[in-house]
Amino acid sequence: MAGAGAAEVTPADLNAAVRSLGFLASLQNRSSIQIGVIYNGADPATRSQAQRSAADLSRLAGPGSASVSAQPVSVQELGTQRFDAVYLMSLPPEMSRSVGEYVRHQSVVSVSSDPQCLEAQSCVLMVQARSNMSVVLDTVLAKAVGAKFSTVFTMLVKRK
Repeated sequence: MAGAGAAEVTPADLNAAVRSLGFLASLQNRSSIQIGVIYNGADPATRSQAQRSAADLSRLAGPGSASVSAQPVSVQELGTQRFDAVYLMSLPPEMSRSVGEYVRHQSVVSVSSDPQCLEAQSCVLMVQARSNMSVVLDTVLAKAVGAKFSTVFTMLVKRK
């Protein structure tokens, strides 16, 4: 995933991502959700985009009536930090693999608007709200992190 050539994350992408998280059983009936926005700390442009995305996410209403709190965090700073979900900015392949390991180890749902996250097996959901809505569920990664989505949601999305 090359950060330089990746499309800008739009507010519509972020809104669609949060709406998609609303179908995740573990986030239903919560008063607040914490989202980590993961970016490449060596790339100032993705850091700036991650900060904007975190601010945009924090202005959105979460599943049900939950408030959303988002915090940018670089791949290099991930460690054992815990989040209810993570949003992935475009990442180089080696960082994507590292994030995939983090996601599996922490059993956390990851979402991105970058389709390359599916190839890297670092995102449970790829959500884009461009000219048309596109949602792809990585069923293998979803199972690995213990993500359970509503039946209606899984019937409506593409599966990898």
